[in-house]
Amino acid sequence: MDGAAEEGHLAVVEWLHAHCSEGCTQWAMDWAAGGGHLPVVEWLDANRSEGCAMDWAAGGGHLPVVEWLHANRSEGCTNFAIDKAAGNGHLPVVEWLHANRSEGCTRRAMDQAAKGDHLAVVEWLHANRSEGCTKSAMDL
Repeated sequence: MDGAAEEGHLAVVEWLHAHCSEGCTQWAMDWAAGGGHLPVVEWLDANRSEGCAMDWAAGGGHLPVVEWLHANRSEGCTNFAIDKAAGNGHLPVVEWLHANRSEGCTRRAMDQAAKGDHLAVVEWLHANRSEGCTKSAMDL
């Protein structure tokens, strides 16, 4: 079931749920969210209790999934969400998390944005966040 969820195969997830007793792990929700498969995330939320994955969705740049998880789940995210979104150049996700969540980020956000050559993200983090970066961002 985890693999089907990861690939966004909702019909397979539903069939496995109905015909197999093994269920899934928290990775099903994490991987479905990370892949931006909102219908699978919604189905898992309604039918299973394993996991939640705002960090993964943010890292993948899937803002609609991040917004849905924020509105419908209570697990929230960690500072890894902004760190990973920044490192992958997903500025709209970084901006949304900054405005709507309180977890913040670490210096890794700017370090990874610099490493990925995401100048707009580096500039935004510099203007809007106080964490800064480490020496490694300058060495890239």
